[in-house]
Amino acid sequence: MRTKNSILHLLTASLFLMTFFFGKAEAIYDPTTVELARMFGKDIFEMNGTAYLQPMVQALNATSNSRFFNSAFVPFEVEKPYFKFSLNAMVGFVPEDQKTYIPKMPMEEFDLGKMGNYVDFTLFPPAVTNIKDTAGLMYYALKSIIYNGVKDGSIKVPGKAATILGNQQTSFNLPHNVMESLVRNHPVFPLLPKSMQDSLLKSVANFPESFTLPPGANFNTLFAGIPQLEIGSLWGTEALIRFIPRIDMGSNIGKFMFWGFGLKHCISQDFEDFPLDLAVQVVYQGTSLKNTIGVTNAELEADGTFWDINIHASKHFEDIIDVYTGFSFDFMNIKSKYKYFIPVETQWQLGLLRKDTVNGVEVINPPEPELGYPGDTKPQTANMLLEDSNFKWVIGVMRRFGPVAIYLDYNWSKFSIFTAGLQVTI
Repeated sequence: MRTKNSILHLLTASLFLMTFFFGKAEAIYDPTTVELARMFGKDIFEMNGTAYLQPMVQALNATSNSRFFNSAFVPFEVEKPYFKFSLNAMVGFVPEDQKTYIPKMPMEEFDLGKMGNYVDFTLFPPAVTNIKDTAGLMYYALKSIIYNGVKDGSIKVPGKAATILGNQQTSFNLPHNVMESLVRNHPVFPLLPKSMQDSLLKSVANFPESFTLPPGANFNTLFAGIPQLEIGSLWGTEALIRFIPRIDMGSNIGKFMFWGFGLKHCISQDFEDFPLDLAVQVVYQGTSLKNTIGVTNAELEADGTFWDINIHASKHFEDIIDVYTGFSFDFMNIKSKYKYFIPVETQWQLGLLRKDTVNGVEVINPPEPELGYPGDTKPQTANMLLEDSNFKWVIGVMRRFGPVAIYLDYNWSKFSIFTAGLQVTI
């Protein structure tokens, strides 16, 4: 169903952030370089993930938290319960300002005071006497090298990158000749032992020159379809239910569940001869997704909650049409947990995988026996919290044909939506 696919695009698309890749030339396997690339990639993920996904959060907030009402009238009491079955469709249009964001590159200004976290050193004469955290020191040095390059203009940070809704290629470029020059001119470089200097220069020489950010999924419109059941009524109150049990939607989506529950109360019945039907409604929705993606078996678990609080009014014109309008406040919260490996293409460039010829047949082998396939056996984990709130104005019309009704409305917010639906009452 298209609504679920839209939500799933948000929950699974953040895995695009783990698919930045390097140039095509194969590299020689070096554990230090691999560890630096792993740390750099994790920082790229954590620094850009929210900005990359936030526009989709806003779009889904507007899309999923819509199509809750088409009439404010709820009878105070009925002889027997009634049931309204409906199928609702939405189409939303993506504004241009939601297709790009300003990317951030991992970097940090050098602070001699922070050196104590990684090494023991003396000031007179200045020298490193003991290295406590080799990987941490080298990564700190790498980030400060990049900072110096950005400051002097030899390294350029792109002015914009595509969000998941956009479509453009953007890369962080770290040319080897520029990086080597920055290393040699770094203030901490002369303080390092000769072996550490050689190791740092070697890592820079093997470090990938390009980290490509995800290009986006090129959304101009979003489509959704939601089944819905309304049950009434008790003292002017009506219940709303949306539910899809956990189902396996294939390798690209995974196991997904969607549900929602709401209550609507007609308040105009408390006022005699009130010219309009007036109601308040609260709806709570949830999603759950589990999936394993790609040849690296990246694991994703994501749970989302959606709230909508609205007040709406309607007017029935006998044998002609119903007109309705309302204001709502929406809130979305998605908590995601990722367990992922370095992408396979990246592993090739880091030398984590290699091709060998055995008896005339080309096979793929890791560089060391203890490394399985793919070569990266050190999964990383990341947690992400995405939140968004939204105010929305809805205006629409409905036409009744006995127990059947059709309706169309426009939702105005920072992400605008047209919705339509068919409803049968029994």
